[in-house]
Amino acid sequence: MKLRRQRQCPAWSCFAVDIQCQRLLKHDGPHGASPNPRYAQHYSWTDADPNAIEVLPGNVWFHRPDPSRVLQTARRVGEWAALVPGAFFLWWACSLTTAAVFLAVDLLLSVRRAHFVDLGRFTAGVWPGSPAAPRLIFAVAWMWHGPERNVKRAGLEVVLGRVTVGVYALAPRKEWGERKRQRAALHVRRKAGRL
Repeated sequence: MKLRRQRQCPAWSCFAVDIQCQRLLKHDGPHGASPNPRYAQHYSWTDADPNAIEVLPGNVWFHRPDPSRVLQTARRVGEWAALVPGAFFLWWACSLTTAAVFLAVDLLLSVRRAHFVDLGRFTAGVWPGSPAAPRLIFAVAWMWHGPERNVKRAGLEVVLGRVTVGVYALAPRKEWGERKRQRAALHVRRKAGRL
């Protein structure tokens, strides 16, 4: 499968607006462009009459490929190209469990941003540690619902190198019912358009 680089349409509007078309090259229909990526409207014109400019709703902006993203993807492909033979060797030499543990630990240690899964009152997640925090090889700690001395434990966290894995309750059992009611009321207000 060959990847094609998407190119921007080279057409420009009239001198009064002076903006390049932000659609893809060889697009169908009139040209269009917004002044910036967050603008709520766009200018529209045709090749036949570039001076007849129409202002229409919706943003039209050409997103150029981010070179850092391409480098990140290439780096990840390289990492996986090294990992898969290593896991296959562990499977061949030891067992499938050893290979699976190797891949799971490597995936955990390569986390760059936080990922969470909510399971009712509880949440489980993995997140990178703070760069200012001391480097730990392995640690186990309790998580608490607040800084006070009389609060209950919220859950458990395990630190593996610079990554933390944790499972904890979002609220104490006594407060959970009230919190659910507040969340449901907020959802109803949002749906009604009052928020």
